[in-house]
Amino acid sequence: MMMFLGVAVFAQFTLGPKAGMTMGKLNTTFPEVKEELKTGWQAGVFVRFGKKLYLQPELMFVTKGGKITHEGLDVKTTVNLSSVQIPLLIGYKLIDLKAINLRIMTGPAVSFVTNEKIDIDSSIENPLTKDNIKNTIWSYQFGAGIDFLMFTFDVRYEWGLNNIFDPQTGDESYDMKSNVWNISLGWKIF
Repeated sequence: MMMFLGVAVFAQFTLGPKAGMTMGKLNTTFPEVKEELKTGWQAGVFVRFGKKLYLQPELMFVTKGGKITHEGLDVKTTVNLSSVQIPLLIGYKLIDLKAINLRIMTGPAVSFVTNEKIDIDSSIENPLTKDNIKNTIWSYQFGAGIDFLMFTFDVRYEWGLNNIFDPQTGDESYDMKSNVWNISLGWKIF
């Protein structure tokens, strides 16, 4: 009985590395600005527990951010954020065949910002600095994926839940949320 249980649990366990691209945008309430996408990358590992219904925690290093153009001032600010991200996803296999399956997934993610870099394309002093970025980004991810043999391909949207703008003393308070498209390719080792 124990041997059967061990084999059943092992058969429902998947582990592997994954890497991909991010396309992020910072949605803000700053007056007279235009937000633009910024590309980045991601790399890490995923674990999948379960068969048709599964749990998929991940540990990822992610670069994201966005571009903000202040209209009228001709000031372009690029925000680069490096973070360690931990998504905790619940998924369901819509099509579950031996060689291929189609999945949907959803769940929360937390990002711990490890580095902030703000590039300003102007000589005008910019009110946005590294001190204005909070260290923790909470988000909600949802998307779909395809597994083909030992490869897994995911496309997800990451919707920012918390305001990551931290006004310093004397600064005006604004909202800034990180919204990101994630595209990744993984390799199921186990």
